[in-house]
Amino acid sequence: MHQATAVFLLLNCLVLWAGPASTTGASPRIRENWNAGWLFARQSKGTGELGSFDRENDVAARVEQRFRDADKPEYDDSWWQSISLPHTWNAQDVMDQKPGYWRGIGWYRKHFHVDGKYAAKRIFLEFEGANEVAEFWLNGHALGVHAGGYTGFEFDITGEVRFGGEDNVLTVKVDNLFHATIPPTVKTDYSFYGGIYRAAWLRVSDAVYLADVHWTTPSVTDSAAEVAVESRITNTSQSDATVDVMHEIIDPRNTVVKSFTAQATVHPNETVTLTQKGGTLDHPQLWSPDAPALYRIRTSIRQASALLDRTEIPLGFRWYRFDPQRGFFLNGKRVQLQGTNWHQSYPGMGNALPKSRHVKDMEVIREMGANFWRTSHYPHDVSTMDASDRLGLMVWEELPINKEIGDPQEYTANVLNMAREMIVRDRNHPCVILWGIAGEINAPRKVSMAVVDAAAKFYRKLDPSRPVVMHAPRGDEIEALVDVAGLGVELETDQKHQRFPLRSYMVGEYAAALTGRGIYGDEPNSEDKALASHEKYLSELNQRPWMAGGAIWNQFDYDGESYDVVTPHIVAFGMADIWRIPKETYYFYQSQWSAQPMVHIVGHWTWPGQVGQSRSVKVYSNADEVELFLNGRSLGVQMKGSHQGSYPGLAHPPYVWNVQYQPGTLRAVARIAGREFSDERKTAGEPYQIILTSDADKLTSGDRESLAYITAIVADRNGVVVPTATSPVSFTSYGPGELLEQTWPPFGTGLTWNAVAGMTRIAMRSTNRSGRTVVSASSPGLRMGRIEIDVTAPGRPDEMNYKERFEVDELQ
Repeated sequence: MHQATAVFLLLNCLVLWAGPASTTGASPRIRENWNAGWLFARQSKGTGELGSFDRENDVAARVEQRFRDADKPEYDDSWWQSISLPHTWNAQDVMDQKPGYWRGIGWYRKHFHVDGKYAAKRIFLEFEGANEVAEFWLNGHALGVHAGGYTGFEFDITGEVRFGGEDNVLTVKVDNLFHATIPPTVKTDYSFYGGIYRAAWLRVSDAVYLADVHWTTPSVTDSAAEVAVESRITNTSQSDATVDVMHEIIDPRNTVVKSFTAQATVHPNETVTLTQKGGTLDHPQLWSPDAPALYRIRTSIRQASALLDRTEIPLGFRWYRFDPQRGFFLNGKRVQLQGTNWHQSYPGMGNALPKSRHVKDMEVIREMGANFWRTSHYPHDVSTMDASDRLGLMVWEELPINKEIGDPQEYTANVLNMAREMIVRDRNHPCVILWGIAGEINAPRKVSMAVVDAAAKFYRKLDPSRPVVMHAPRGDEIEALVDVAGLGVELETDQKHQRFPLRSYMVGEYAAALTGRGIYGDEPNSEDKALASHEKYLSELNQRPWMAGGAIWNQFDYDGESYDVVTPHIVAFGMADIWRIPKETYYFYQSQWSAQPMVHIVGHWTWPGQVGQSRSVKVYSNADEVELFLNGRSLGVQMKGSHQGSYPGLAHPPYVWNVQYQPGTLRAVARIAGREFSDERKTAGEPYQIILTSDADKLTSGDRESLAYITAIVADRNGVVVPTATSPVSFTSYGPGELLEQTWPPFGTGLTWNAVAGMTRIAMRSTNRSGRTVVSASSPGLRMGRIEIDVTAPGRPDEMNYKERFEVDELQ
């Protein structure tokens, strides 16, 4: 795949803009969100009947006649659809009842103006992700091609942009076709969405600017930390620039605790790399999952007294190592890597998620008690790195080097370019502790070894401070090429540990069970069977202290064309379902990993026809003492470890009682340090009503990052969820809010689908209007549910504010 030099010339700038622009000082750098105001059209002929396995590109790869001149500014795009980024053309068809999903070419255009006052500046376009091959033209001039759907890139468009009142037209051709030399090539269980599915930005910089800043910490202890900062200064002006480069280290309390300055002279059209040692910082606050202390480095360049550029990057002080015999050590202490895997998809959005959804998912993972996650199988949105820094989630970040490999030379070239983009973007994030290779490569041994060897060596060249890890290397020779091997808990791994005592091991993924939320007993894919599998696996893992830990496959259910175990096209390995409603396994891991006091009764307490029959009641808690009550009567206190059937490696074995079933209220009380925490289950009656709740009662007008996730509960007359209810739920709304359609067999695409175990969920996004939005949910024979959400805008009135509400007027 040809890649234009212009695309990657200034790629390193991306690392400077992982988050919003600094508000400290008056930086001349401007960064404008570019997600609004796009036009889109998709070609008619595509491929994809075989989903991720469709290798047929012949017709789908051809530019159709009506798009032949789309790169020219005078092209008529009046018939194209108005859209905003992030965007994918596969948001719905990966879940429909037709085989496969559409793979082909989509076109994007954006008309924009650049103020004439920036004519002496440098203008850049940044794209955080476009899947999978994207070609760009500005005002009819080719900018270049980017290959790879999961890493960001940018263009310097200064030479092509028109200033003042003149119209600029950017055209982007994107395809999600099969490419044998661009990973991932094929995959069983996730969808290759097409589109510009991450954020875009327009950046304005001075002619002399910071092209990259990154840090290293040559030495870190409890008492002192050394810092070194490497900066790259680019001069695009016509004369020499002598600049002062200053770095300020800002502690978590926003206090500058150290600063250091150097001078550099940069000749025209050159880039200078400057390495500055920042000396020693005494008694640093260390970054760890329990205390994720985040510093920042603010870098400024000045010419005489003029500030030319200023950026900020995150900084974390920590040291760690993988010990082949004792596992993982962080800041001098052994820490078990308690992790999970995660895919970037959500119903109604596909993979085109707002950053707020990425962040919310990270928060859900952390609340489960995880301290680690693997970016299966690709670099995720940079907002996940920012959130992981803040939350204390350690990260294994990897490239999708797996499955089929086309021409090895071209494939490797694409891999190395993706590696540069990934590492340059994220090496300043203290959360990242491993650079990874997805693994499970289906290629001849020599080819596999050559690709893995090239990637591992390149990782170490760009960032020697972090080990290289690979899931399922498939052979001792390939294992030897990486620093940490991801293998499962099994006899073969134990034998490898004996044969190779200097190799470090952990579990990259363990899919203990496919699970249907709300299915109990001996049924296939039941929650009870899943719990037994996860209890056993975690117990076995914990009893191998030489293994650094592991990561569950997968945190949330996600779409997969070839899966139909519980729900069609859903891969049901998740700790929560596709809507992020937790399964029982979520609470099992929370009891094992979370330091926050918790207690959770497994299952429900609605078993008609079983009065007087003995039932096993399992309770998860991280307390040392739990008491169970049925209808106010104590069924006894159990102490930690009293359940003999539990697995010995668990930090907090489950509590189990045999209870004669009686309808009513089952209540578990956990006692921790003199405090009580409780959970209860009530017997449900017949379905009577729908109750709506929301995780947000206010949204921000015009902000596409502002979403509410509304849960619909099918309940009895007393508000108790009916755990067996599978009622179809139809959502409607009026007011300034947009409900996101979902595709759900057999309802197709729309706002109706079945509840699962008495619950379901829908996302609502704000629009650019303001006022009260009313969301309703109905189902035949049930009382309708209703909820109000305010969409607010500072300084704007409530557009839905009637003088008299209909309850006062029409219903009198």
